[in-house]
Amino acid sequence: MTSPTAPGENEAFRRFLRRVWREDVTPLLRDHRAAQRKKTARVGGKLAATPGLLVDGLLGLKGKPFTRFLTVLGSSLGAMLPDVWDWRWLREIADGAEREIAAAEVERRAAALPEADALALFGLSETAPREQLKQAWRETLQRWHPDKAPDEAARHEYHVRFLAYKGAYERLCAAYDAGRLPNV
Repeated sequence: MTSPTAPGENEAFRRFLRRVWREDVTPLLRDHRAAQRKKTARVGGKLAATPGLLVDGLLGLKGKPFTRFLTVLGSSLGAMLPDVWDWRWLREIADGAEREIAAAEVERRAAALPEADALALFGLSETAPREQLKQAWRETLQRWHPDKAPDEAARHEYHVRFLAYKGAYERLCAAYDAGRLPNV
């Protein structure tokens, strides 16, 4: 993720989101993102060419090697930018279909998390009693429920986070019910 760490977010959650984005969401959005990728590559190339022209001009280089190099570098980085998980993208840039794809994949992946990873999302150990899970779930609800979002743009981010935690919570409840986790 490229946004700063939000309060209440742990490293396990960041790893989970990066994995879901890389393995599930990016391939599904490849066609949706082609136009955006082309635009950011063009802008990145133009922005990077400017300092290259300056360096080539200062050094008196006729072949403009710095301009070519920086243009290619800027275009490449610009083309990769749409594939980076970024809450700003989810809040402001993504269209409704892209948001639905991202939310569905996060929810699907969270429901299939290994129990140890699901516990890590809540910051719990494998010996945590069910009551600690319930307390962590209540705290998560207070922090990330979409109705708690400060504005409409943030609601999309809160919705995705909520779905991830909800899927993990339901997975853990099933594990407690099946006796795979301590039901103290």
